[in-house]
Amino acid sequence: MATIQVLAGDFLQGDGEYRNGSFKLKTAFNTSPGVVLKASAFKTLEIATQDSVANKDALSFGIAGAMLLGPVGAIAGYLMAGTQTEVTFLGTFNDGRQLLAATDSQTYRDISRQLSAP
Repeated sequence: MATIQVLAGDFLQGDGEYRNGSFKLKTAFNTSPGVVLKASAFKTLEIATQDSVANKDALSFGIAGAMLLGPVGAIAGYLMAGTQTEVTFLGTFNDGRQLLAATDSQTYRDISRQLSAP
């Protein structure tokens, strides 16, 4: 399961889920458990932005490195966590609903593959 951060559109802002080619997103009328939509139901899908962001574990690795090896360990721990690419994308479903959301690049690649699948 991958986390999708819903930013705007016809769905409630906040966390959504993406798993096995389907989204689970909350709407004003269906907040729990949300609606399930197939990624193949996108009419259009395009990247709005791509940004490199520090991995969420970078701070934890930095602190652990500092505790073990001091300042040099802190830098090494932070660098060990690395960065990942966050993709913000805009999609329009076949029924006209729109979604502006952010996720990691690997999840976005899977979503876009679902769109082009027969």
